[in-house]
Amino acid sequence: MSAAAACAACAGALRPDVLPGTFRCTACGFLCSDLPVRINAAEAIDEDVRAQALKPIRDANFAQLLDACADLLPPGTRLLDVGCAHGWFLQAAAARGIAAEGLEPDRDMLRRAHAAGLAAREGFFPQALPEGAQYQAITFNDVFEHLPQPAAMARAVAAALAPGGIAIVNLPVAEGFIFRAARVFGRLGLRGPLARMWQEGLPSPHLSYFTAPALERMFADAGLTLVRRGELASIVTTGLYARIRYDRSVGPARAAVLYGAALAARAVAGLFPSDIQYFVFRRPE
Repeated sequence: MSAAAACAACAGALRPDVLPGTFRCTACGFLCSDLPVRINAAEAIDEDVRAQALKPIRDANFAQLLDACADLLPPGTRLLDVGCAHGWFLQAAAARGIAAEGLEPDRDMLRRAHAAGLAAREGFFPQALPEGAQYQAITFNDVFEHLPQPAAMARAVAAALAPGGIAIVNLPVAEGFIFRAARVFGRLGLRGPLARMWQEGLPSPHLSYFTAPALERMFADAGLTLVRRGELASIVTTGLYARIRYDRSVGPARAAVLYGAALAARAVAGLFPSDIQYFVFRRPE
């Protein structure tokens, strides 16, 4: 990516940021990266360990999200979960009577979702959708920040929503305490935590970090209106060490440092905006 490229959120100028391969908009604070994506390539992740590590925090966040949006997702709602991975959100939604189906490009993740008996198709959003398909709800659970060309993705979301439909996006935000602290440490030469936040070296790294206003503007430009916003837990100690170690490149010594830093951050993070927030956008009737 050229540092002279325009910001996807506001068309402002991008400048190199702290970590090599990352950029920040000088106008709106949107951050992006050109880190390589290698989905379905040789993996550096122990998927069994990752599943055990992630499930507690994902289940808790999905329950909170579905509670917060219960009035927007009545039983029978036709919902598409983009990047459904293991299918945990599909299971949580189905338990509430929602007609949920998934879309997943990672073949190993798709195999796990199918093994659980879940309805999910292989492919990328929006190319893998049936022609003319529309949904009453589309969800991106820790997924939208991994997608290329986010402005085009927001427009595709609007096109795939039925009139009055909603898009629920939960993702890490640039205003979060942990991300801001990692950027400070990065400027001081300690780049490991920030590289971890960007998921550098993993098959699907983060390609974007949004500020809340930048995300709202991008979806507004696509014709969608923000109708709800909230925070989700960003650090849960259950399974924390395992979440660090599922990347096989992280040795025990580095994992211990990251674990200690995460515990320290958790002690003060409650005083600041959460690193994980959700946004609900609606298409006009």
